[in-house]
Amino acid sequence: MTTMKMKQILKSALFAMLAMTSMNVVSAQEQGCIELKTSAEIEQEYVNEQGQKAKRLAPANKVTPGDEVIWTITAKNVCAKPAENVVIANPVPEHMTYVAGSALGVGAAITYSLDNKDFKDATALTVREASGATRPARAEEYRAVKWTYTAPFAPGATAFVRYRALVK
Repeated sequence: MTTMKMKQILKSALFAMLAMTSMNVVSAQEQGCIELKTSAEIEQEYVNEQGQKAKRLAPANKVTPGDEVIWTITAKNVCAKPAENVVIANPVPEHMTYVAGSALGVGAAITYSLDNKDFKDATALTVREASGATRPARAEEYRAVKWTYTAPFAPGATAFVRYRALVK
């Protein structure tokens, strides 16, 4: 791969990450009550106080193809009343691939989309092959992740959701 092509890929990946901070969708009865913050981080190895190797999260300021980025979306109810029907939907950046089994969100049902429109449980997603046959969708084909909270967010409550994606 040429140096010029590599620079173009890196620029595209970084642009996608920056764009993601404004691409989250929150749906709630009181939409103005939920504030979202998105962060892109990478795992960084270091030596802890006991002299052992450990990992910590650090800002993903520079990524290269093959790097795994951890996306965290924090939701906070800034109103004085509970926020109901909180849903957070996040597209997987164009130059990244979702990492299988990496989505988490305590208290939320997690669904996925192949087109960023129709969300289903991972086991219900299928892809139609050129031959007309269908097969289960692979995690790397997911284009968005959605978290649906069943319980209301109390005033001042904060929760986070997270997933991992590989830079192509």
